[in-house]
Amino acid sequence: MVWFIISIFLAVLATWLTIKVKNEKTKQKEMRNSHYQELEAIKEIQKASMEAAAAAYDEKVLQISESYQHQIEKLMMENETIRKNYLNQGEILTHQILEHMKTTFIQERIILPDEMIIMPNIYIPEGNGKKRQMDHVILLPTGIYVIETKHWKGHIVLGLTRMGSHKFSFLANLLDDEKQEAVIFDKNKLGELTVKTCENPLGEIQNTTVILSNYLKSQEIKTWITPLLFFNHEESEVHDWSDNSIVTRICNKEQLQHFFFQELTTKERIYGAFQLKNIEHCMEIANYCTTVEENSIKM
Repeated sequence: MVWFIISIFLAVLATWLTIKVKNEKTKQKEMRNSHYQELEAIKEIQKASMEAAAAAYDEKVLQISESYQHQIEKLMMENETIRKNYLNQGEILTHQILEHMKTTFIQERIILPDEMIIMPNIYIPEGNGKKRQMDHVILLPTGIYVIETKHWKGHIVLGLTRMGSHKFSFLANLLDDEKQEAVIFDKNKLGELTVKTCENPLGEIQNTTVILSNYLKSQEIKTWITPLLFFNHEESEVHDWSDNSIVTRICNKEQLQHFFFQELTTKERIYGAFQLKNIEHCMEIANYCTTVEENSIKM
């Protein structure tokens, strides 16, 4: 009887152990499956993350490439504009300074991109079949600015007349009584002193401003024109003896940028973007007609 009970107990124990082992194996299998699924899920997440990072990287590379290509195209267009519109180094330098200044003002949120229009080498009709050339016309909300560039090297004396020549008495008999001239003192490559006289650029740009104002008024455009005389050679020193109070004299690019900064930050804005575009259109038409007329005469 005892052995029978022991046999039954052992059989039950064996069955329980078998079931226990089987359940443990099942549990371990489930844990392995769960762990495998977690690993697969982590792999999928990592894969998706890497794919997203790769896509973002590719997009960034594409943007940089497009931006780089855009900059190249912009520079090519600017170079072509410079090649077509300018005849001397001084005007090219002024154009580059103005473009850089415009970019700076836009970045500093002083102006919007359509609130500064740079027009190089513009011709307008002067009357009697004549035409007047302007190195640069700048259209801003605060007005219209005409820039005459002088890329003169040396010591420049503005507004010299016979009356004012007492500092250079030997020039008295060589100068006009009333007509103001510009005199440039410099040295050539051999170190020899050179002296050049030029027409007074102050009077020249002042007359240009009057002609431009008359033309724009004929197109029913309200004018507010400021003439600027810009000496942009790094090796120049201006001695201003002229009594001309109408033309603003500027002797370097820092002064030019400061001048326009003051204009845009302290003066009333009289033109909107639409009006600036209209003024540009009128001047382009005048420039085109004047150029076509000139080419027709040459032919």
